[in-house]
Amino acid sequence: MEKFNQEFRDRQIAITSDIEGGNAYDFKKYPGNIYSFTPRRDPGENYSGQVYYFKLQVENLQKDIANVTITAIADYDEIWKGWQPSLNPKIWIFSPNRLKIPEILTQDRVKSTPRSMSINLTLQPFEKIIISNMFTPPYSELVQELHDLAETYPTFLKLNEIGQSPLGNKMYSIRVNPQGESDNLFKILVGGTSQANEFGDYAAIVILQGFLDMGAVFWDNFTTKFSLEFIFFQNPDGMVQGMNMVNANRENLFFSHFHENQSMPLENEIIWNHIKANPPELYLEMHSFFQDHKTIRPYLYPLELLSEKKNRKFYLKIAKALVKYSNGMKEEIHLNQKYFQDTLCYRLMEKFQTYSFQYKLHSGMSINQKKLIAWDVFYLCIKNLKKMV
Repeated sequence: MEKFNQEFRDRQIAITSDIEGGNAYDFKKYPGNIYSFTPRRDPGENYSGQVYYFKLQVENLQKDIANVTITAIADYDEIWKGWQPSLNPKIWIFSPNRLKIPEILTQDRVKSTPRSMSINLTLQPFEKIIISNMFTPPYSELVQELHDLAETYPTFLKLNEIGQSPLGNKMYSIRVNPQGESDNLFKILVGGTSQANEFGDYAAIVILQGFLDMGAVFWDNFTTKFSLEFIFFQNPDGMVQGMNMVNANRENLFFSHFHENQSMPLENEIIWNHIKANPPELYLEMHSFFQDHKTIRPYLYPLELLSEKKNRKFYLKIAKALVKYSNGMKEEIHLNQKYFQDTLCYRLMEKFQTYSFQYKLHSGMSINQKKLIAWDVFYLCIKNLKKMV
């Protein structure tokens, strides 16, 4: 992996991306307490590069209040279309160790041009904050959240470590009511995304928490027909290193679920081997993006992959419900479509006749909006499944 200038320090301010998920570099200072940086592209990634995403830490080194401007500069020579709709997002401010309670900067403190985004900060004496234009809690915090849930519901949730990434970061699954599982239950699998700095893993945790909040009567009714499992951290190294599409080995995990006779990246092998031991009837994968203007939408996979007419009918019923709920254009994936034929959704549908759906939230929406939508999408799926199973 390339070495980048990840730090800048003068008498007043220290700026660094040498933090979990940090990805800024090329720090510079200009007159008037203005500092700039460039968001780092995913190294080796040709699909997009994800130039719009950034996360970095800013610290006031003085005993006086500091008013500074931090400016993100687009890599204009290779600019990707994703930069433009990211120019007016919410900017999240995190205080270290308080990442569950981010502040959102008001629009008057964020100024954008086609090539840059300037963020005006007022830092209290010795204050240290993390700023980002995407709400992506760090891997370490999400891992702790899974352990907390498993400890809170020790008989109802089973947390399993299913493997480790090339850098040794752990990948997990959580099964709901494992004692009540049987072969005749309809299995639902919910996953985050291998696109590491999207909202996917957090959305999966939100769905799990929403399920638990429904209470014992709902659980009892649900588990008479369904089994439920969640998989987390399909790209944990990407989360830790501030990537999006690639892992520590520069492999694009999202588009690298190859046929079983082909070698896959380690993380994908772990996910695939775990799933194929007990494949799901339905797989829901959560994503987020800066696409369009605050749109949410499903990605639908080719009906031709389902061999039975009954299964195609069931798939269409769920698909129509998701499309009706959405305010953006559905994305229809075609048979053998480049890139997408090597996604996990496609391979599960092809190999196991799994009803596979991706759902894209919008990265610029508030946390509460995204939480509500994530739960609604899951509930729409099970509501329609209850009529079929």
